[in-house]
Amino acid sequence: MLDYDKIPPFGETKDEFIYPWAGISLLQTGVPATWSDFTSYTQYQQVTFWGENFRIISPWLDKPPLYALITGSAAILAGQNNFGEVRLSTIRLVPIFLSFLSIILVGLLALIIFNPAVAVIASLIYATIPTIVMGNRLSLTENLLTPISLLAVWLFLLKKEEKWQKIKFYLLGLLCGLAVITKQTGVALPVTILIFLAIEKQWRSAVIVLLISIVFGLMSPFMGFYYDWRLYLNVMKELHWAHGLGFPETISTLVRFPGIGHKERIFLDGSILTGFILLFSAPFWLKIHNDHKKSLLILTFPFTYLTIMTLIDGGQTWYGWYLFPLFPFISILIAKAFYDLWQKPDLLKSLFFYLILGSSTVRFFLLLTPQLTKTWQWILGLLLLILIGGFILKNRYQRIILVIFLAIFLIVNILVVINLNQIYPGYPQPLQ
Repeated sequence: MLDYDKIPPFGETKDEFIYPWAGISLLQTGVPATWSDFTSYTQYQQVTFWGENFRIISPWLDKPPLYALITGSAAILAGQNNFGEVRLSTIRLVPIFLSFLSIILVGLLALIIFNPAVAVIASLIYATIPTIVMGNRLSLTENLLTPISLLAVWLFLLKKEEKWQKIKFYLLGLLCGLAVITKQTGVALPVTILIFLAIEKQWRSAVIVLLISIVFGLMSPFMGFYYDWRLYLNVMKELHWAHGLGFPETISTLVRFPGIGHKERIFLDGSILTGFILLFSAPFWLKIHNDHKKSLLILTFPFTYLTIMTLIDGGQTWYGWYLFPLFPFISILIAKAFYDLWQKPDLLKSLFFYLILGSSTVRFFLLLTPQLTKTWQWILGLLLLILIGGFILKNRYQRIILVIFLAIFLIVNILVVINLNQIYPGYPQPLQ
């Protein structure tokens, strides 16, 4: 939590203020008001807070209300009852708390699918990758959608006694409903659950999940009908235009902009690239012999989520935070791939990690120690010699070397997180 209200800096995304403002106004007046640049909102008030211009509109209808109510409540409890009083130091506590839940759920999900070793490694990776740590500080809807989705997938795989099974799918329906009223792309969660229920021919359970999801999903249209139906339709149409124009660029966007915020503020991280490579190749290498459903489920949600995002805007207008719900799954896949490598050391697979994770880790290390910048070739060369030389030794020594490399990777990540102010521009929220 060090400098969490300064890094990412104030102004990384003004979207962080959309939700608490909407929540505050909805709770206090019954009408959600916040800032928006959508031209469908023809009536607005131009205001300035902290040197930034905001176009205040009412009623706000282009996003589901759940995260707004949560962050608005947090601001009110902190005594921040007016728009200009809302502080990042307050509202960012919400995603930070949610990130702790996500770390635990990453471990639990990896445990139920794989084994304790993969669970520990996955939790450590998710908790220390700099991009994920920074992303988990931003007060955005994706940081609520992440633990909701993890909990639902874990709950679906959980097997308990008969009494538990009777309420299991009502709870799953509730989680799917909460995902839908968190963000439009949250529909990926009920779609994922319904796919598996259909495969297993659990039609009664599928109907329960579907009906509960629909009830929650109707909340946004109901708000539109209650406040201004014509405005709601115009906003939905503009939302489609804003995201639906252009050509599909899903893969190029993932490779070019693996960052946390706007495209012009990328934060390159080899861990994210490694995770996406493993995600897209997982159908060819990930095998769970004792329960094929588990491997399918851990892949179905990310692929469903990406498919829905691609259909919505083709990947052309994505910001880094759109991908936050995928980070737990790629962390688990990285952990699984490393565990498999540790179980059966392989030179070419080791070189894959070396070329992406290794070079990225050295890059981060040199950003913290700029006096060593000219020695990067020697550092990478030495690591390569140790890695290749290890394969001359016995299998147990190869495993020791791989564990040491993993430890170095995690330690450098932790040092980067602790010293983010050295390599990423920190800027606190100005006083009014």
